[in-house]
Amino acid sequence: MAERIYSRGESGLEPLKEQPFATEDELQRLIAEHPELLDGEQMRPGDPRRWILITREQGIADVPGAHDRWSVDHLIIDQDAMPTLVEVKQSSNTEIRRTVVGQLLEYAAHAAQAWSADELRQTFAESAGARGRDPESELAALLQSDSEPDSDQLWKQVATNLAASRLRLLFVADEIPDPLEQVVKFLNEQMPEIEVLAVEIKQFRGASGQVLVPRVIGRTSAVPKPNKRRKLTREVFLQDLGSEVARSAAERIFDAAEDSGAVLAWGSRGLSIRTPCPAWRGLVSVAWLFPPKVSGWHGMTNLTFAAPFSNWSPEMELHKLMERWLGQFSGDDFARKFSATGIEGWTIQYDDAEENIDRLVERLTDILASLQALESAPESP
Repeated sequence: MAERIYSRGESGLEPLKEQPFATEDELQRLIAEHPELLDGEQMRPGDPRRWILITREQGIADVPGAHDRWSVDHLIIDQDAMPTLVEVKQSSNTEIRRTVVGQLLEYAAHAAQAWSADELRQTFAESAGARGRDPESELAALLQSDSEPDSDQLWKQVATNLAASRLRLLFVADEIPDPLEQVVKFLNEQMPEIEVLAVEIKQFRGASGQVLVPRVIGRTSAVPKPNKRRKLTREVFLQDLGSEVARSAAERIFDAAEDSGAVLAWGSRGLSIRTPCPAWRGLVSVAWLFPPKVSGWHGMTNLTFAAPFSNWSPEMELHKLMERWLGQFSGDDFARKFSATGIEGWTIQYDDAEENIDRLVERLTDILASLQALESAPESP
C-alpha cells in the first residue's frame, strides 16, 4: 500500500500520495541537480556531508589505459575529498535485489586504478561548465570558503584517497528492499576502508506540488566505521620506527616525495609512495616503507624501492624506465635484492638509508620527475 503524508496549510490538511518515479533517469537527474538529496546530515549527524557532482556516467576501464568498459551513474566527492560512487535503480528494477551489488563492487575494484585526480579535476570543470555552474563557486561552497578555495589541496587529497582505495558506495532507489539493506550492513562491517550506504528517496505528490523524502540506510554500521585496522598517519609511523636515525631517514624520503608531487598512500602497517604518470592511467608506485620487524605488502620490510612489473609489458617505455632506475641499486652493498610475484626491487635498512640518504633522495626525485614527464606512446593508426 502506498504511503501518504499530509501538508498543513491555511485551508487545512492536503494529502500527498506516494508515487514512484516515472523512470530511473528522472531520479538520476534529480540527484545530479540536487546532490543534497543524498542527505549528508543523516550520514554524519553533526558533521554533514556536502557534495559536488564530478559528472554523470563516469567511465571506468577494467585495465588501466584501456577504453572504458563500464560507467557509474554519478561520481561525487564530499568535503573530505572522498570519491563517492552512486548507482541508481528503481524499486521495480529486478537488478536492485542482487545484480546492483556486484555491479557497484566491480566498479569500485577498478576505479582506483582507472581514475586519476587530475582527470577527475578536468572532468569536474567541464561538467560544471556544461551545467552552467562555476567550478570555483561550487568548490567554495563545498569547502565553505569565503575566499578562493584551496582546490589544489582538495584534489591532492582525492589522489590520496584513490591511491588507498578509500571510497564510498551509495545504492539509491525509491525503495530499498530488505535483502539490499542486509547486504549494505554486512559490507560495512567487512570493508574498513570503504563506506557503503543505501539512500531511499520517496516521492509524494499532491495539488501543491512534489515532496521528496530521503532516508539513509546503514548509517549505524558505517559511522563510525568498525576499528578493525589502525589507520596510520605520518606522526604515528615515525613514532613506530623507534629510533631517531630511522625517523630522520624516513622524513627525508617523505619530504622529497611530497616536494616532487608524489602521494603518500597510508595503509594499516606502512605506506607506499606513488606518482601520476601520463603514460599510465593511474598512479605508479616506486617505494614502500614499513617499521622494522613489520612484514608488509608481499613481505616487504623497511624501505623498499620496487616496481610492479607485471602491470606492464616489456616493450613499454614505462617498464624500461623502471628497469633502468632499479639498476642503479645493483652496485650498492647496503641494498638487498627483493623479489615477489610480479615485483622486483631493493630493500634497505633504515640505518643504511640514513648513511646514504642524499644518494637515495636524489634517485627518488629523479624517478618521480621522469615518471611525471613520461608521455603516452602514440596510438597506432
